Amino acid sequence: MTTTNRKELLKKLIEAERDPAVLELVDNVLQRKTRGVAFQSELVQRVLKSEEDYKEGRFQTLEEFNTEMNEFVESLYEEKGTNKKRK
Repeated sequence: MTTTNRKELLKKLIEAERDPAVLELVDNVLQRKTRGVAFQSELVQRVLKSEEDYKEGRFQTLEEFNTEMNEFVESLYEEKGTNKKRK
């Protein structure tokens, strides 16, 4: 489908649309309001940072995480002077 054909189809669909919520959504997308707001959200920024960290190799496997947490918990018991582990 060419760009011209796609535009014609979209114009027909917009003309036939009766739901104001759908028209509002189309307006937001075409004016790029939705995209700008979405990329400003804190959650999206955290996801983008996480993806960057992953690509750079800054992550732990589940096994590495479990080992580190077990060592941490054991060190808490050693600091208290007891070697008892929780069950």
